[in-house]
Amino acid sequence: MDKKSRVPKNTKTASTSDSKVNKSAAIRDYLAASPEAKPKEIVAALTAKGINVSPNMVSIVKAKTKIKSARHKVKESSDVGSGNADRAGGLDAVLLLYKAAQGQDVSKPRVRQAFLTLVDLLG
Repeated sequence: MDKKSRVPKNTKTASTSDSKVNKSAAIRDYLAASPEAKPKEIVAALTAKGINVSPNMVSIVKAKTKIKSARHKVKESSDVGSGNADRAGGLDAVLLLYKAAQGQDVSKPRVRQAFLTLVDLLG
């Protein structure tokens, strides 16, 4: 049997200017300047600069940019020391003070710390 010569599926020819230009970076730069631009507008503007991109590529880069910014916002909000951690500490303090009020054996420094925690949370 003869071996078939393999031809890569992506046989698109790229001009020398396209191979040196980062198309995704160009799209991101344009989106930074005008975030509400539609994919066809971006394609037209980049084509005028000599960068050939498809509307589909613009849509993909735009969507990925939104996903990355959403992930970044979530990460920032969880790093700041969210209110959930404060609430959990407050709940622990309330339960400790309740146990002390019921007469259970709780050390005085823990009661004092629980009280100060509640004072901090309540302002």
